[in-house]
Amino acid sequence: MSTIIDVARAAGVSTATVSRVINTPQAVREATRTRVLAAMEACHYRYNALARGFATKRTRTIGLIIPTITNPGFAESTRGIQERAAAAGLSVLLGNTNYDPETEEKLIRVFREMQVDGLVITTTNPNNPILKNLVAEGFPFVVLYSTVRRGHMSCVGVDNYRGGYMATQHLIDNGHRRIAMIAGAFRSSDKSRGRWDGYRQCLRENGLVYDKDFLAQTTYSLASGREVIQQLLRLETPPTAVFCSNDYLAIGVMEGARDAGLELPADLSVVGFDDIPLASYVTPGLDTIRLPAYEMGALGFEALLERIEKGGQTPVHRMLGLELIVRGSVAPPRGNA
Repeated sequence: MSTIIDVARAAGVSTATVSRVINTPQAVREATRTRVLAAMEACHYRYNALARGFATKRTRTIGLIIPTITNPGFAESTRGIQERAAAAGLSVLLGNTNYDPETEEKLIRVFREMQVDGLVITTTNPNNPILKNLVAEGFPFVVLYSTVRRGHMSCVGVDNYRGGYMATQHLIDNGHRRIAMIAGAFRSSDKSRGRWDGYRQCLRENGLVYDKDFLAQTTYSLASGREVIQQLLRLETPPTAVFCSNDYLAIGVMEGARDAGLELPADLSVVGFDDIPLASYVTPGLDTIRLPAYEMGALGFEALLERIEKGGQTPVHRMLGLELIVRGSVAPPRGNA
């Protein structure tokens, strides 16, 4: 097996130059870099990143933990992380929790055993003791999507309370008074709980009574939205509008309402959350709260890299802006119901 010494001899350069071509190619003149790469190919040299990790105590990998691979919002934040990581010369290992707190804890332990340099986590619960242990150990990690404004844990997220409030106010402004909410299970999503808090506060400030029968906690899927709305429509006094804590639920609600013979949005108004690409392709187009998923992922990675490279302990707390997108799934209730 060829070594770095063989490559240096074949290229007529020092081993230090070969090392720079491997680790910081932008710092080497193009002609020299081309000659070294050709020598590496001729010598069948393969760079051993693991060996370098032993020497530097770095593996040049990070772990990324998300709740589901099926939600396009998480796909966008993942893309932001992967693109920034690739530019920085880091690899990303992906883990999917399916919104299960125990799976999340297991993945954190597994990634630690793999000696990743840091973690980006969309957590089920920012108060999870395992995250507090990471803080106590000084291990680099950043939480995405949650609303963490202070403390020792770094977070790049959004104000979920504010998003829930905005969505509910949009429905109230269109004349609705019987507004249901379909949310992910609070046990596995602090994001849903924050949006629920905003929903309830908006009702309260507009003089509307919160009805516990108008809240449904379920899994994040099209099928769940379709099923739950049919249950809500069977209530003695059903809602005229629904706020869903993600767009998948909202699109499922729209299909379930049609199955029940309702016309949208005249008989039922629907607001989602995330603004996934599909939201603009359904009929009517879905009104939703847009969050900047790609930017969140990119900024989350940058915050993590800062911790890894410079060893800083000062936590980052950055809340990104939300925007109400109006497309046509909300209208005043028929007959001012």
